[in-house]
Amino acid sequence: MDHARPRPGDDMIPAVQTALNTIVGRVTTLDHASGAGRIFELFVMTSLARGLRDAGFSVWLQRSDGTIIHPGDADRRFIQRGGAPTGVSAASAGPSNATVIGFRWGRRRKWEIWNGIQFAGRSAATHEIDISIVPGSVGTEIRKAGGIPVGRPRVAIECKDVGTSGSVDEMRAFIARLYDVTLLHAHHRHMHFPDARALHPGSPNEPKHRAIVTYWQENRRTKNIIARRTGFTAGTAPLGEYHRVEPHRDISVGSSTVDELVSSVVNWAGRNA
Repeated sequence: MDHARPRPGDDMIPAVQTALNTIVGRVTTLDHASGAGRIFELFVMTSLARGLRDAGFSVWLQRSDGTIIHPGDADRRFIQRGGAPTGVSAASAGPSNATVIGFRWGRRRKWEIWNGIQFAGRSAATHEIDISIVPGSVGTEIRKAGGIPVGRPRVAIECKDVGTSGSVDEMRAFIARLYDVTLLHAHHRHMHFPDARALHPGSPNEPKHRAIVTYWQENRRTKNIIARRTGFTAGTAPLGEYHRVEPHRDISVGSSTVDELVSSVVNWAGRNA
């Protein structure tokens, strides 16, 4: 008798479902995009959320209209965006677009974890960031009309669910995207925004969210990661280290490498969120 081979990413779906159920406190319905790469992104996203919850952060699932999913709600769907990368949907478009994950420490500011959102850079080109973390105020502001944020998320994670090792070109491409979405203080002389912020619209008026002077500084106050199912070629290390891109290899369900990735982001959140 023939047995169907498991599809790539199938082992991650139960882990994703368990994380979502734990966050909500009741069984959720997972509506995910097709393709192993998208499931890999969702696995990384929900692993971070569960890690934040385990570390004492308040964590919740939030519909695309800005409402929170509660255990008693009839609609407890977690929706992963399908199709081509896009911006943030307007709240007025309803709750059936991409779900986000929110978190906060105590009574501090809220933050949001996004999947597959485009960010606009100084060149006016848009760049998809697989997993991004932004202040909740940015999400609130942009959902008023929908659109694409301009600038650099505070955490940017590139997910690679491929069998080959990560190359120098892959690292270089990610760094180039981060370079374009970085808004330094001097750049705002040529931009239409009223205040010099690292990310628009809606970033808080606080030093850590204001535009800074150099790329060196911005690379070190953000968290930038490439997470891969496999490893990296040797030549990527010096390039990634200089630009502060963390390489996280061999990401799989139940592995210590997942714990290391989650710990890195949770520690960043503990210092900055």
